[in-house]
Amino acid sequence: MANRRYMKATIIAGVLFLIAVVWFYNLNNIIKLGLPAIAVLAVIMILAADRLEKKGLFIKKRARDADRGARAEEVVAERLASLPEGYHAFHDLAFEGFNIDHVIVGPGGIFLVETKSHREEVTARGDILLLNGKQPTKNFLNQAWSQTYQLRDLLKTHTSREWKIKPVLCFTRAFVKVREPVKGVEVLNKKYLAAYLSGQPQILGTEEIETVTRIMRSRVSGQHDHV
Repeated sequence: MANRRYMKATIIAGVLFLIAVVWFYNLNNIIKLGLPAIAVLAVIMILAADRLEKKGLFIKKRARDADRGARAEEVVAERLASLPEGYHAFHDLAFEGFNIDHVIVGPGGIFLVETKSHREEVTARGDILLLNGKQPTKNFLNQAWSQTYQLRDLLKTHTSREWKIKPVLCFTRAFVKVREPVKGVEVLNKKYLAAYLSGQPQILGTEEIETVTRIMRSRVSGQHDHV
C-alpha cells in the first residue's frame, strides 16, 4: 500500500515537472498570445500546479502512514510469536475492501487484533476512545467491531455455527491508560498483548481450534502462522 502511494506521489511530482518544462520551452509562443491570454494561462497553470502539489503531499502523508502501519503490524507479529504452544496467529487476512491485521486462535478463544501506530495518550470516556483527550477522526472501536462481524460471518458460513470472537485494539507506540474494555473492545499496549491472550481461560477444544485454523489458512494472504 505504501509503495503504491509513493508511486502516485512520484507521478504527480513528474507531472508538475513536465508542466514547468512545457511552459519554459513554449515561452516564446506563449508571449505571442498577448498579455490577456498569458494571464489566463498563468492562472490555469498555477491553479493546476497547486492542486497537484496538495494532492501529492496528501498522498505522500498517506504513504508514510501506511509505512508506520506496516511496521506496527510487524512489531505485533513479533510479539505474537511468543504465544505458548497451542496458539496460532494469522496475519493480513484479506477481505473485500479491507484487511484484518491479526487473528489469534487458541485455547483461550478467537481474537481479532487491530493494530494502531499512534503515539498519543490513549484514554476513554464511557464508550468513547480518546487520543490526547480528543476523539480520533476514525472510530477505531467501530472498525474493530465491523471486522469482528465480518470474521464471525466467515466462520459461520464455513461451520454453520456462531463463534465468539473478542476484538482487541493494540497500540504499538501509545501510552495506553485504559484499564477495561471500551465498548466491548480490549485496548492494550503491545507489551501486554501476548500475556493478555495467553492468560484467558480455556474455552476452545483441540478440534474447535483445528477447525478455525483450517479456515484461517484458506483466507490468509502472506500469512505467518506461529504455534
